[in-house]
Amino acid sequence: MSDVFISYKREDQPRAAVIVKALKASGLDVWWDPHIEGGTAWRTMLAEKLEQAKCVIVLWSTTSVSSAGAFIHDEAGRAQERGILLPVAIDPVKPPLGFGETQALDLTNWKGDRNDPRFKHLV
Repeated sequence: MSDVFISYKREDQPRAAVIVKALKASGLDVWWDPHIEGGTAWRTMLAEKLEQAKCVIVLWSTTSVSSAGAFIHDEAGRAQERGILLPVAIDPVKPPLGFGETQALDLTNWKGDRNDPRFKHLV
């Protein structure tokens, strides 16, 4: 079981990687989809890891809040149902319909500084 499951849109992978690296350096066990090996039934694995996570960080970006982010919305919905959703804005966007009542932490323009108060709040 991981501490944190990262939900993000593939186009945001470089920015997600910076967050993952900083979370790991802060001592958290983080799972995200680059851990999926070839030949794995990825939908099944995602569902299992999502269900096992203690916290789901959803990265809201220009892409993930759009209709192209439907899978992200689904992951966020499952996390919200379990009460473990932690939304993080990496672009100045409004969350998708249904997620606006949960305050997103603002990491827009964050460059990976673990001493940044915004990141400390995330941890």
